[in-house]
Amino acid sequence: MRNGKGVLTPAVLRCLVVVTIDLVSTWLVNTYLYPQYNSVLPQARDASSVVGVAVFIALALWAVRKPASINDRTLATVSMVGFAFSFALIVMGIYRMEPLLLLAGSCLRSMSTRWFVVMAGMSLCTLDKRACMLTVAGAFLLSYAVRLPLAALGEVPLMLVIMVLPFVMYALCRSLALQVLQDVRAATPPAEASITQPASYLPFAHNLFIAIFAFRIAYGLALTFGSVEGNPPQTFLAAAPLLVVFAAAFLPRMPKADVLYQAAALFVVAGFLAVIVQTGHGETWLPSAANGLLYAGSECFDALVWLSLASIGARNRTNALAVIAWGRAASSAGLLLGATIGHGVNAADNSLVVALSIAAVLLVFVAVNLTVLKGFGFQATIDGVQSAQPVMAPPPAAVGLSDKCAVVAGEGRLTPRETEILALLAHGRNGPFIQENLVLSRNTVKTHVANIYAKLGVHSQQELIDLVEQVEVRAS
Repeated sequence: MRNGKGVLTPAVLRCLVVVTIDLVSTWLVNTYLYPQYNSVLPQARDASSVVGVAVFIALALWAVRKPASINDRTLATVSMVGFAFSFALIVMGIYRMEPLLLLAGSCLRSMSTRWFVVMAGMSLCTLDKRACMLTVAGAFLLSYAVRLPLAALGEVPLMLVIMVLPFVMYALCRSLALQVLQDVRAATPPAEASITQPASYLPFAHNLFIAIFAFRIAYGLALTFGSVEGNPPQTFLAAAPLLVVFAAAFLPRMPKADVLYQAAALFVVAGFLAVIVQTGHGETWLPSAANGLLYAGSECFDALVWLSLASIGARNRTNALAVIAWGRAASSAGLLLGATIGHGVNAADNSLVVALSIAAVLLVFVAVNLTVLKGFGFQATIDGVQSAQPVMAPPPAAVGLSDKCAVVAGEGRLTPRETEILALLAHGRNGPFIQENLVLSRNTVKTHVANIYAKLGVHSQQELIDLVEQVEVRAS
């Protein structure tokens, strides 16, 4: 594998191993750890998923509001100690048949690994586009290659592997991730910066995260459909589209991210249809085909999620932590919902109920793509994110700045309140200053700034300042 310069680098190799470890860890937990919960407390699995989503959300909000207070040393220490303790609780809970110990250990394990996952995502933000695509696709393929030898291990060695992998992942990605975390900590909090630089920050309600949530429901269903005692069926069909993605990264002109989304959607729809047909006719070969198609689509989309979050984080590193944490929260929440639906489908005895349930999920999936996500594009979203740049305002004593603002306001047909805000923006003032000076709420200021940018055809405060400064040339 080579990066954009055609040279194999330590950073690319480390990221390759880091993503592979994350994927293998997820597979081992779903395949070997969670099935052991069934005889003690099956609900511990879902409880840990809920806790994991909550931690991701907390990290995202923290990064948006108070990024300077985020300390890796503290978070890593707490995570490592918590993870080691959680495994002790899980082992005791399983072998002593103690539901409360298992529940506490499972939730603590989920809490303790979230910081490692976020750090892994931030390490990818240090790679260029081609290197990132090669790394992600290569990691998925490598994760499939190591499954067979891992599956041959006994129960005790597998538990040890599950326990050790997160520590190895963190050790490999830490130095790279800290480069990004330094930018996150030093920047203006996104909650404030997004008011005057909206093109640099994705809101939590962005369609990107809705798409991630909706698509991961399919993966949750794939994990549970046809499972035996909570153990998901094994299939290597998912490696086929990932091999194509890996090969496509070597093309002179790499495909757009939307190609991956379209391919993933086709696999998932085909998988849902195969499930419905299998339910109605009971064909013995269809469950494997259905799982293979669902896995292929879901894994292809998971690769797209890694690429999208890393690419967006690379374009604006000051918001990388928030984007990765929120994207992972949407992914985990969708996975949990899909798994819940899958467990319900598996428990149904009536084939008609099963078919109708799957058809309903398919209908909702298609409806979301045709309505909520209509016009949405992954590549357009990635390309539309601008790097957050320091605002270079004119000197306070600049001659005629108020007159220039008046000219711009007249040409843009701004309202009196928008004209006031324009003048403050032109002087380099940020969102909190405008809120305090004009006694307005954050949302009100954000709305006014968005309207001003739309009327003037700019996308950031610096573009607005440059536009105002040009008035002198036009007036003379």
